[in-house]
Amino acid sequence: MAKRMFSFIVGAIALVALVPLSVTTSAQEMTCRVPFGFIVNGKALPAGRYNVATNNGMLTVQGERDGAMVLGIPAGRRQEKAGVASLVFLKTGSRYELSEIWSLGGDGRILRPSRRQLEERARAADDTPVERIVVPFK
Repeated sequence: MAKRMFSFIVGAIALVALVPLSVTTSAQEMTCRVPFGFIVNGKALPAGRYNVATNNGMLTVQGERDGAMVLGIPAGRRQEKAGVASLVFLKTGSRYELSEIWSLGGDGRILRPSRRQLEERARAADDTPVERIVVPFK
């Protein structure tokens, strides 16, 4: 009985200790105007104003009419990126794919492309180079 009570107390203390961490990793939201149509997680989105929110690694790109969600891989913190929040797109021909998101603090998230996107990018790259386009948040 004493072991069970001890385990319960230790579990409760751990839960209380971890709750503030989930609050500190809450959503960050930024707004940006993207001047061209683009692809996020295989979904085509039109040009327009988008709210981009990150919450525990999940990225939400929400426009006036449409949006998409994707899991972002932490890219770490880069001092040279601090102070300039931006979206980074890879342009192949006339196709734009969202590939990175950078916050004002210099924290980045990389969007892992699907196998299909990699294949399409490889086919298109035979004919045209891949450009890196940076769109700052306002």
